[in-house]
Amino acid sequence: MRNERAGAAAFDEPSIAHAPTAKDKWLACRMAMEEYGHHLQFNKLAAALSLEDPYTRPPLTVFEEELSSWPEYVLSKALIDLAEIVLMEDLCSCSYRPLRDLCVSLMPEERFHVRLGRDGSRRLARDPARRGEMQRVVDGMVPVTMTFFGRSDSPNNARFRRWGIKRLTNDECRRIFSERARSIVEDDLNLVFPEVKQTWNGSMN
Repeated sequence: MRNERAGAAAFDEPSIAHAPTAKDKWLACRMAMEEYGHHLQFNKLAAALSLEDPYTRPPLTVFEEELSSWPEYVLSKALIDLAEIVLMEDLCSCSYRPLRDLCVSLMPEERFHVRLGRDGSRRLARDPARRGEMQRVVDGMVPVTMTFFGRSDSPNNARFRRWGIKRLTNDECRRIFSERARSIVEDDLNLVFPEVKQTWNGSMN
């Protein structure tokens, strides 16, 4: 819930101004609309459960800075939205049916977001004048996205798995993301996937 709203504000809204063509602006508007829509649906479910307001806590590190270019945006769709898919796939079999059904219903839109990002990133990476910029964005974005899944020793994750809300540990999600993201970066974009740790202790150092 928090991720959908934070991502829309940090990435999708600013991307409209950076979009190079009218079609790109239309697609960016669609992405923003869908991400805010996901937030509203998750928020409705959370309200029904009387859960705490997630906005009393700071956003995830990956959402702390607004993007500043179209290459950053398309790569955020290809990589950060891919991380969201990995998390949502786990929830698609969770023990709480309303959450499971919501994640299943939203998955086609999330997959469309990643496909948009891959297609846009591929076009830019084929331009020799943009390859250096694309590699720099990848080098900065991948390590931060690896923290998206939470700490390796997360007590919340252990509790969720015990309740049947989640099946995978945070590190297992991180590994799945890393494998899929590497395929996008190396096979689709012909760029270098940075070396990253498969564990995270809460520090960026």
